[in-house]
Amino acid sequence: MLAGALALVVLALVAGWVRPAEVPGLFDLHVLSLFFVLIVAVECAKTSGLFAFGVRAVLVRVRSARALAAAAVLVTGVTAALVTNDVALLLVVPFTLAFEESAPGFETAGLVVLEIASANVLGCLTPTGNPQNLFLFVRGGFTPGSFFGAQTPWVLGMAAALLALVPFVVRARPLPAPAVLAIRVAPFPAVSALVLIALELLAIFHDAPPAVPGIASLFALAVLGRDARRTDFTLVAVFAALFVGVEGLRRSALFHALDPIRLFGTSPAGFVISGALLSQAVSNVPAALLLAPAAAAAPAGAFTALLYGVNAGGCGTPIASLANLIGARLYLAGRSSRRSFWRIFAAVSAGLLALAVVLSLALVKYSAR
Repeated sequence: MLAGALALVVLALVAGWVRPAEVPGLFDLHVLSLFFVLIVAVECAKTSGLFAFGVRAVLVRVRSARALAAAAVLVTGVTAALVTNDVALLLVVPFTLAFEESAPGFETAGLVVLEIASANVLGCLTPTGNPQNLFLFVRGGFTPGSFFGAQTPWVLGMAAALLALVPFVVRARPLPAPAVLAIRVAPFPAVSALVLIALELLAIFHDAPPAVPGIASLFALAVLGRDARRTDFTLVAVFAALFVGVEGLRRSALFHALDPIRLFGTSPAGFVISGALLSQAVSNVPAALLLAPAAAAAPAGAFTALLYGVNAGGCGTPIASLANLIGARLYLAGRSSRRSFWRIFAAVSAGLLALAVVLSLALVKYSAR
């Protein structure tokens, strides 16, 4: 993803869509600092074992395939809302795959597909649940009340849809407990993760100065010690590159010819459809960046509609969300047969995309009254 973002920057500069002197002014330092803090919080959470302990504590108790699927959907969604959709999959998917060893013949493809969908459509409950939420919360001028007021009915509707899919995607069968090693929670990184997440949310909601979580993240890195070297700040670099590359793409003749806003309009329904469709081609994070300027110039409600559109757009094609690719890679690693997974993924993801768009259109129509 970083290579693609950097290639887009080079293209924007070479094609003359962006002048080199413009580059510093295109960076949103506030958003980039929030991503920096979030990444440090996630690293503290991973190092501490706190969320891995919580995931296993819940899932190890189930004794049937469908109960595991329902629990995994909810646990993935809650974890994603706290520590991003990508990290949630890195925690949940490997553990659910451990059931294959304890229950020979248990097919986990459908289960993993549901977990991927949950990370996308339930984790978006919070601003920190995925990158496009954090960006749109800042750019859209949301308050905590307006954001959660918009997202809660959407997430509840999608949660009901996911749970309703469980009997159709996962076959009923008993399951023994998987053989897993005990997880030791490291207290200092765990506390650091929780404090950073709390400070991040306070800063996002304008209840704390933006510098506070940034300073706290430096102390958290000190707590990690040598483990801090494992912290992957690629997401910060990706977003920094996207701020430049996407702005160049937005100015290109190709985008003007295929501009979804021109095709579907600036009504709330237009932003829902534009966000969902554009995400299928360029992923939902670049789609949010591409359409945000139009939403800023549109009537009230445009950012909420765009939020719905790009979150719905995480379903659909494999590239619609980075979480799709991460979940697929975790499942497919070392497997010779991939057709069954992609067949289930295509059916479930396409169905959820259609349902999410319909739900989004209904919500923006209702809220407009």
